[in-house]
Amino acid sequence: MNMQSQIQRKEDPLTSHLGDDLVIFSARNGRYYGTEEVGTFIWSFLERRATVLDVCEALQAAFDVDRPICERDVMTFLEQLEQEGLVTVH
Repeated sequence: MNMQSQIQRKEDPLTSHLGDDLVIFSARNGRYYGTEEVGTFIWSFLERRATVLDVCEALQAAFDVDRPICERDVMTFLEQLEQEGLVTVH
């Protein structure tokens, strides 16, 4: 995965909002995943296919975060979502 990789969330996980947090359930994995405000923002943003760069730019516009930190953390989060089979990477 790199900054130009296109990411889109898969349709099969079920989600539920709990305040600013989000719970994602994957029946395929039989697991629940919890995200906080930023993870919820990213998950919502990935409803449509977007590049990793798009995600970082949207986060920087919405939150006060330095670019290098944003890129590192977004990449880590998206790689975890990919490993769990919750997103597709193109």
